[in-house]
Order: sequence, then structure tokens, then C-alpha cells
Amino acid sequence: MKAPATAESQVAATVEGPGLVRVVTLTDAVVAIAMTLLVLPLVEVAGEVDTAHVRALLADHGDLLLSFAVSFVVIYVFWAAHGTALRRAELMDVEPRGLRQLNLGWLLVLAFLPFPTAVVGRDLNTTSAPMYIGTMLTLSALTSLIVNVVDRAVGPPRRAGWAWATTSVFAACTALSVYNADLGMFALLALAVVRIVEVRTESALDPSSPVAATPSPTPTSTPASATTAHPAPAVRPDDRPTHTRTGATS
Repeated sequence: MKAPATAESQVAATVEGPGLVRVVTLTDAVVAIAMTLLVLPLVEVAGEVDTAHVRALLADHGDLLLSFAVSFVVIYVFWAAHGTALRRAELMDVEPRGLRQLNLGWLLVLAFLPFPTAVVGRDLNTTSAPMYIGTMLTLSALTSLIVNVVDRAVGPPRRAGWAWATTSVFAACTALSVYNADLGMFALLALAVVRIVEVRTESALDPSSPVAATPSPTPTSTPASATTAHPAPAVRPDDRPTHTRTGATS
């Protein structure tokens, strides 16, 4: 008979999992490299900086700065969602079928993202914008698939619905950018709305969240010992009122 899992064995399984730890380690390394590559176009631009023309330089390369900021935030958000999904699988000591293949595709698209980021930062048009947003759409779809696969393996769905909502926003933005690059980029702001609604909804549904864990105000109940009436002390004959004794004597 298999011995019941102890706290020590559960911690060991989390840290020394049967392969997922290496997947997570590789993923973190690729994410770090991709985030570093995002800044390289800005480093090249920095070589043109003249103290007398810094403002003009920033104005000329505003699209490059914007694409860098958007890609940096997008990578972080997808990395966080990806890490949450793999951590759930790691804690349950399971590796869902197809997870490694999906993760390989996820890493491939993530490593490619710095290229369209640099292209759209230098020339925003109806060709570069769909390529840039479409790359993020593919990354979002792969993230949603990873979350969905893990949810099916370890328990009830938690974030898959919101992950697909984010993917839908990227799809709409990609379609808009084909006709109007500026409009497609501007529509990415809808992702912030989706994220705010997601956080508030999960906070309301998650019992461990501060919002859900706060009990509704209820009248304070008084302990039974405080409300129970104490019996009146018995009156002894010597403690009777004086007028009673007087009447009896007379």
C-alpha cells in the first residue's frame, strides 16, 4: 500500500517534479531573453542622442517606445498566466498530455515577438501592425490552450474563459489593423478593460480573496452567559424588612 503523502513529500514533488521544473526553468530563461531583446532597438537609437535634441528624438521614435512598452507588458502578462497554469499542474504532480508541445510553440512565438515589435516601432502601417498584433494573437491563443489543458487535467476550469476573452480581443485588433493600423493599435486598450473585469470577478468568486473573505456585517450576538439572568438570592428570615418584624411584634 502506498504511504500517504506527507507535507515533506508534497514540497519535494513541487520542487523536484518529474519534468515540469525543467520546462518552467527553460520558459523563464526564454522570457528573460525576449524581454532583453525588446530593448535593443532603443539602445541603437540611444546612439543618436544629442543633449540638445533629446525631445525631438523621443518624438521621432515614439512608436518604437510604445511598441516596446506594449510588448513588455504583454510578455509579462502571458508569462504570469503561463506560470500559474504550470504551477497548478506541478502542485498536482501531473503533466497533461500535449503540454510540452504547446509550450514549445509558446516559446517559439515568444522568442519571435521582438522582431515584429522592432518592425512596427520603426514603420507602423497596415502590413507591420497585423504582423505585430497577429503574433500576440498567436501567443494569446497558445496561452489559452495551455490553461485549458491544465484545467482539464487538474480540476475545474479557473482562467480558461478569461484567457479566451483576451484572445478574442487580440483577434478583433488584428482585423482592425488590416484596414487601419492606428485604430488596431489603439483598440489594444480594450485588453486593460478585460483585465480589470477579470480581476474583480475572480476576487468576488475566490473565497480566499480579501473581498470575498470579508463577512457581511451581522448583529453582534451576546454570549449566553451574559444574557442568562442570575437567580435572585434567597431572602433569609433575618433579612426581611424591619416593618414586617414591627407588625408581627405589635
